[in-house]
Amino acid sequence: MIAHPMDNEIRITAATEADVPFIKSLLREAELPLEGVDDHWKTFVVARDGSKIVACGGSEPYQFAALIRSVAVAADYRKSGIGRRIVRQLLDRLASRGLREFYLLTTTAEEYFKKRGFKTIDRDEVHPQLLASREFQDACPTTAICMRLVMLS
Repeated sequence: MIAHPMDNEIRITAATEADVPFIKSLLREAELPLEGVDDHWKTFVVARDGSKIVACGGSEPYQFAALIRSVAVAADYRKSGIGRRIVRQLLDRLASRGLREFYLLTTTAEEYFKKRGFKTIDRDEVHPQLLASREFQDACPTTAICMRLVMLS
């Protein structure tokens, strides 16, 4: 394991267009879908250790709900709290726009997101606006677990 600076030295910032190839690389490494990233990169945040991007996460905001997607942390940086910070930043940004209902699909991180307040739901409980997302259309397998978090206003 590589020694890392303290977690608070890792900055979380809005993604830029120049970050997209690095985001896609992280997603490939984590075996997450790339579909939709080019359309939604402006909603992504990235964690930077110096100039290196070590984590990312994105969202697809709709009128009444949002999809949390593409949360990935570089292997050497896992278990350091960066993923939690990425998710919190995404939720805070969306909540500041008045959104209170958040969904995600996962094949590997159900327990991780349960610890962050998400509950497992059936796909037929998903807000209809999100069903147009590539994640629901074809990017994620039909076996992916659907989860929801509702924040109180």
